[in-house]
Formats: sequence, C-alpha cells, structure tokens
Amino acid sequence: MEASTLLSVLCRELPRLRAVADDTGDRAALERVVKAARRGKPVLGQLRELGLLQVLMDWQTRTGTGHGMVGVPGVGSGHVPRGSFQCPTGTCHRAELSRPGDDRPVCALHSTPLRFG
Repeated sequence: MEASTLLSVLCRELPRLRAVADDTGDRAALERVVKAARRGKPVLGQLRELGLLQVLMDWQTRTGTGHGMVGVPGVGSGHVPRGSFQCPTGTCHRAELSRPGDDRPVCALHSTPLRFG
C-alpha cells in the first residue's frame, strides 16, 4: 500500500482502529504511530508490528472509496456542489464526497476538519 493511501485509510479509520487497539491492549502503541504520522514519519513498519496494517488493508479493500447519491422526493435533486473534502494538511490523498445531511469529515490524525476543494 502506497504511503499516502495508507495515511488516508489510517485517517478515515482511526476511530475504529482505536477501538481495536483498546481491545488488544495496543492503544498506547497506536498513539505513538499517530504522533509519528503527524510528524510525517513513516508508519508502515509500526502498523505491521502491531498487526494493524492488515486490518487497515482489509477495511480499505472492503469499503473502497466510492460514494453514491440519490435524489429524495420533495427535498431536491440530490445534487451538491462539485468537489470533495480533502486532507487539511495535504499529507495524504483522502477525499470524501460531500453528501446531504452528512457532517463535515474530520482528519483523525490532526483533529482538523477536512477542507473543501
């Protein structure tokens, strides 16, 4: 998995990954990975050592990146402004399409809302 893709998945899935790390007793080690990622350090090896790299890869494979939209009768066409929410620091390739009713996505690594662009 490319480093930027790994960071995108780590960012998007960090809340779920923290729950897994809580269950396995690896929360402190995961937080060290998060701090390293914030500093721009490579984290692939650390995630592999914790057994969390495969978890992330499985989640990425299962969820993919596609989002669909449908119109809701009486509410409008279902169209939203073109563009997507993107990594606020430019560190990764994470992009989330805006969808009606969804909260603004947040970068879990930096605790900052994604920017619209």
